[in-house]
Amino acid sequence: MPFETIPAAPVPLTAEQAGIMAQQQVKKHHVAVVLLHWFNAIVWLVELTTGAALLVNPAYSVAPQWYLTMMADMFGSRANLLRFHIATGLTWTVVFLVYAIFGWRHYLHAEVLRKEIGLDKDDFDWLRIRTLLLINKTKEHLPPQGAYNAGQKMYALLVYTMVPLIMITGLIMTFHLIATSVVAWAMVLHFFAAGMVVSGLMIHVYMGAVFPEERPAFYSMITGMVDELYAYRHHFKWWREVRLQQQEWESELAANNTAGNQQVEGATVQR
Repeated sequence: MPFETIPAAPVPLTAEQAGIMAQQQVKKHHVAVVLLHWFNAIVWLVELTTGAALLVNPAYSVAPQWYLTMMADMFGSRANLLRFHIATGLTWTVVFLVYAIFGWRHYLHAEVLRKEIGLDKDDFDWLRIRTLLLINKTKEHLPPQGAYNAGQKMYALLVYTMVPLIMITGLIMTFHLIATSVVAWAMVLHFFAAGMVVSGLMIHVYMGAVFPEERPAFYSMITGMVDELYAYRHHFKWWREVRLQQQEWESELAANNTAGNQQVEGATVQR
């Protein structure tokens, strides 16, 4: 480890420390999270491309006429395009429900509520200072962050608020539930919720895939790992938590080994 003791707050790194940490990997995402992330990304790509082609009213259309015609021709008819959009959405809903039901108790409860959307004082300070930095109104340093920074948590909150709305309104429209007026409002809310997620998605994709400083976060959604230097500089509170857990585990392992050796030595003396 590059530190003799784990610091309570970020400290400047020497070149040697930074070099060591850049070569070491820290696990950030479980396999289930990586798989769900890319399943979700594929579904959103499919639903956006087909959903945009279903808005044919000139007053609400978001795509040019050539695109609407191309998509209808690709699926044979607009009715088939709608069926495909609905089938994909229902599959997405079922997968998420299964994942939530079976994963909530053992995984999602701590992962989502504590790490992904749990805001603390440092997060609110981060949002305030980050905003002021963008308009060049402060020189304050950003406070240390957990596994996800405050910006990522705010987007996660948006997603976890809008996704159930998208699912519920989609079911109402698909099966024409309740009354005609409810179906009509469901359409409005469905498009509104999808638009809200997409507005944040554009920033999310840019920050993860394009913005150089956050590039390791993008690769972590493929490998599940980030280098320790990135974790230390961008997610110090999470890095410290991981290091403390590792230190505790190593202490317990050393204690168990010592106890085992003493037992062996005692048995040898008795013989």
